[in-house]
Amino acid sequence: GQIEEWASTAAEKFGQSKNQAMDAASTFAIFGRSAGLAGNDLVQFSTQFTELASDLASFNNTTPEDAIVALGAAMRGEMEPIRRYGVLLDDASMRQKALEMGITNSINKALTPQQKVLAASALIMEQTTAAQGDFERQSEGLANMQRILKAEITDMATELSTAFLPIAQQVVGFVREK
Repeated sequence: GQIEEWASTAAEKFGQSKNQAMDAASTFAIFGRSAGLAGNDLVQFSTQFTELASDLASFNNTTPEDAIVALGAAMRGEMEPIRRYGVLLDDASMRQKALEMGITNSINKALTPQQKVLAASALIMEQTTAAQGDFERQSEGLANMQRILKAEITDMATELSTAFLPIAQQVVGFVREK
């Protein structure tokens, strides 16, 4: 419920359609759950990274989709895609961050997948401070105004298709009977 309510304002707030925002939040929630997050912590994690994707796209002149893919790849341990957004992750820095966060007691041990997600997400947030909030700061710029418009049109098309679905089903049923 919280995610759906949040996603209903996604077009205007960060230039993603409701469905795109929900899909992205669902993707990030998978990583958050794997790291042991639940409830409000999980909601915050998934929405924060969905919004960060729009900020990264705005700041680096890419698309939210590309940023979502890069963020997801980083959480899976793939370091290269996130580099285009100025985030440098490596095993040593992730182990150090995990030690600082208290989720491991030694930088000499390999991190578990759960620890990697938590360490990577913390490092990503630390290394993207310049981009954070960029979508809002640049929302009057042409590129972000176009993103907002595209998201609003997508949301409107989704609403219309949902409204006309019962009629379409009746028409198809009628045609099949003939």
